[in-house]
Amino acid sequence: MQHLSSLSDLGQEVARLRRDKGLTQKELGALCGLAQSTLARFEKGNVSEFGSRKLLRLLEVLGYGLTVSAAKPRFTLDDALAQRRLEGSEVARSGTAAPAERRP
Repeated sequence: MQHLSSLSDLGQEVARLRRDKGLTQKELGALCGLAQSTLARFEKGNVSEFGSRKLLRLLEVLGYGLTVSAAKPRFTLDDALAQRRLEGSEVARSGTAAPAERRP
């Protein structure tokens, strides 16, 4: 399962699914009751909003549904620093230097 984190990502995925089904934007739009231009803007990420009914209809016609799952927290610089501190304290307790800290 792919994690899509933005409306732009979602539009790109809909475009991929549409192409996989062999449909043009005009054909998919007609099946969903959307203008080709609306679908084109969505697929290119040129919309700030896209209604849930439109999205669900698009997915239904393409043979897909929507699944909601817990988001994985992003690994931040603060996380990296905390991890490094933890690893450093473990090295200090064990009395051995980390490979990068060894001196010839």
